[in-house]
Amino acid sequence: MENNSDKAKKTVSRVPRTTNSALDMGRIPPQAVDLEQAVLGAMMLEKNAVTDTIDILKTESFYDPKHQYIFGAIKELFGSSKPIDILTVTDFLKSKGELQAAGGAVYVSQLTSRVASTAHVEYHARIISEKHIKRELIRMSNEVMKEAYDDTNDVFDVLNKAEGDLFKIAENNMGKSVSLMQNVVREAIEE
Repeated sequence: MENNSDKAKKTVSRVPRTTNSALDMGRIPPQAVDLEQAVLGAMMLEKNAVTDTIDILKTESFYDPKHQYIFGAIKELFGSSKPIDILTVTDFLKSKGELQAAGGAVYVSQLTSRVASTAHVEYHARIISEKHIKRELIRMSNEVMKEAYDDTNDVFDVLNKAEGDLFKIAENNMGKSVSLMQNVVREAIEE
């Protein structure tokens, strides 16, 4: 049985990390909210969509906090071998007290209308994952820049931390294809 502090910890971990300096520069962090909606809708419509995407995505992969709650519910239902559809997801969110944070029952049900076809759900999930990796690279880069500007930091400590953070981002996304990671790193460097 979870207590309220355990629920609060889970809720906090689902809130996306936005990059303040990206927003300060007038840039919106990489995202694909329309694809997030389509993937979640597909997952509630077809079981194969869940099995095709569950290993590609993580709760943090979703930019929209509502989608993080919904994916979290789908993932927990899947892990418990329970059916996944609009009703079970809505009921699960309600039982956790997260339905309003997920946009409400109407929002959850509207996600299925965003699905034209479930044929490309895995491809769409990979795009969502790429956007998440880019956001993580931006976040990490901003931290490195702050530390590099601080003359009190040892340059080799900053370098080691940056290397460790970059490795952690790569390691957390190794379930994705290696070529995908290479493309994301190349695009991030170009940006």
